[in-house]
Parts: sequence; structure tokens; C-alpha cells
Amino acid sequence: MNEKIENILKYEGVFSVVAKGDDFPHIVNTWNSFVSFKDNNLFIPVGGMEIMEEILENENRVIVVIGTRELEGLHGMGIGIKIIGKAEIFQDIEEYEAMKTKFEWQEQL
Repeated sequence: MNEKIENILKYEGVFSVVAKGDDFPHIVNTWNSFVSFKDNNLFIPVGGMEIMEEILENENRVIVVIGTRELEGLHGMGIGIKIIGKAEIFQDIEEYEAMKTKFEWQEQL
């Protein structure tokens, strides 16, 4: 699975995170190129995702859906995967500092 994730993230595509909102699922999207994968963890800049941040304070289960049209899938071009996991927001790790540097807009939102 890790190799599939790494391969998909090499190409642009929509990266979606779904969490359980109060009365309906809440979905946020970003681009694959904004995401990094390290030590079996996905690191995503969350600038502007205030509602998702609030939801994750109470319930950290998420579904992540990633894909790209650039790789061969089961039925032709295009591949995607769904990952069920847990999400946390950190500001005191090296990946946070790297994203702040890479995405200047992260601090502006």
C-alpha cells in the first residue's frame, strides 16, 4: 500500500479528507502536490480548514481518498485509493515547519 500511495502522490490529483461532522460528513480537498508521505504518515497543510480542525478535536477518525489520472488502474488510466485512519493536527514537529516554509499561504489563513 505504501508504494501505491507514494506513486499516486508523484502526480497531481485531488486529495480529499472526510470526517464526521455534527449532522453530515465534512469534506476538505487539497492537491496531491501539497501532501508529503513519510514513515507511514501523510502530512497535509491545513491552512483554511477551520471546520475540519474543530471536528478533529472531538473525533479524529477520517477517510482519505487520493487519486490520479496519470497511472494505470484496474480498468485503464486512473487510479485511486481510500484510506481509513486517524488524523491529528501538530504544530510542534519538523514537518509543520517544512510546510510553513514551502507554503507561505499556510500562515496567512
